Amino acid sequence: MEEEKKEVQIKVETLDAQLKEWGIDLEKLKAKAGKTKTNAKVKLDNEITALRTKMDEAQKKLEELKKAGGAASGELKKGIEGAWAELKKAFDNATAKFK
Repeated sequence: MEEEKKEVQIKVETLDAQLKEWGIDLEKLKAKAGKTKTNAKVKLDNEITALRTKMDEAQKKLEELKKAGGAASGELKKGIEGAWAELKKAFDNATAKFK
């Protein structure tokens, strides 16, 4: 039981750090959007909005995992992993488009 708590804590810390990093990346994209032409700016703004929504959802799932601690169910863990995979893919796609 104690080992599972440590595992969840490490996972939470890792995901929290990744979420903060993505937040910084999102701010960089927003700054870039401010410097782009109208059509590209609209596309980039839309991407940023979608990413922010996904980040908010991932943050909620992370908070659920933090509260559950070692008692986190397999379903909750799968949910956070799914949300993270989706968010990572969205970030990768957005940054590739606007580099």
